[in-house]
Amino acid sequence: MYLFSICLIEPFLKKINFIIKDSQMANEIKDPGIGTKIDEKVRRMINSDGSYNVIKKGSTKGIRDIFKYLVEISWTWFFTILFVGYIIFNLIFTVIYLYFGSENIAGVSPENGPIFFQTFFFSIQTFTTVGYGTLAPIGIPTQVVAAIEAFVGFMSFSLATGLLYGRFSRPRSKLKFADNFVFSKYEDGYSFKFKLTNLRDVVLQDVEAKIITMFNKENKEGSMVRTYYEVPITLPKIDIMALTWTLVHKIDEESPFWKKTKEEIIKQHPEFLIFVNGFDEIYSERTRARKSYVVDDIIWNKNFATNFKSLKNGKLIMDVRDLNNVIDE
Repeated sequence: MYLFSICLIEPFLKKINFIIKDSQMANEIKDPGIGTKIDEKVRRMINSDGSYNVIKKGSTKGIRDIFKYLVEISWTWFFTILFVGYIIFNLIFTVIYLYFGSENIAGVSPENGPIFFQTFFFSIQTFTTVGYGTLAPIGIPTQVVAAIEAFVGFMSFSLATGLLYGRFSRPRSKLKFADNFVFSKYEDGYSFKFKLTNLRDVVLQDVEAKIITMFNKENKEGSMVRTYYEVPITLPKIDIMALTWTLVHKIDEESPFWKKTKEEIIKQHPEFLIFVNGFDEIYSERTRARKSYVVDDIIWNKNFATNFKSLKNGKLIMDVRDLNNVIDE
């Protein structure tokens, strides 16, 4: 009778034990908006720089999209576009002035050089509302064109000023992540480690991090789907970030990678999404950054090297160029 009772109870105990272990694992979360269907051609959902790996077709483009583009591009491209636009506008009005005749511009004479260049510089003076006094429009048609160009120039400089303000006032994250992450020993087991630092010479406060991993998993129907887990971090929040910060995900009973071999992890094609935000005291706003790692970015059985040292005067010196350095365990 005792053996019969044990045989009946044992399956239930195993099931309860499985449920308990499963509840102790990383929290499986719903689709955060990326999708659960698997396409073998798509190796990652978010690019390494944090931008989304999506190309939208058929979407409407408007003034706000142009503004967003001009605010986000590099300073080199920004000033190049402004300068090219400045030259094109003046060339267009130069052609219009020449159409009405250079004789309608007082001060333009073959004795002073090529007519085209004199007209072009008259257009620049009108566009910028400088007006040195040596060149002036004559006749109603030329004066109307000059008035229109002055208005266009005024609006152009107003828009350029707004764009400059938008670029300067927009808080940009200067958080830099290491190019790779490592699989290394940690305490009595193993872990995944992700390293980052702030490139700005400013201390971030109340910095928080979250890691979401997604990998292939077989569902109840037997097909492979993309599942998402918010994996635990040993130190998910720090008060200040003055040096580097290493995010450590310990692979224990709470990890979705618990008791998985290297081959099994690679087969799942995991992607790690790192979300970090902190308070920037310069802009008095929270700044955010994200990073994506795929299985090819893992450096196995290595550890991150320390990239700061102390000086004789008691100060610490850190070289951000050594952020990617790893050492043998």
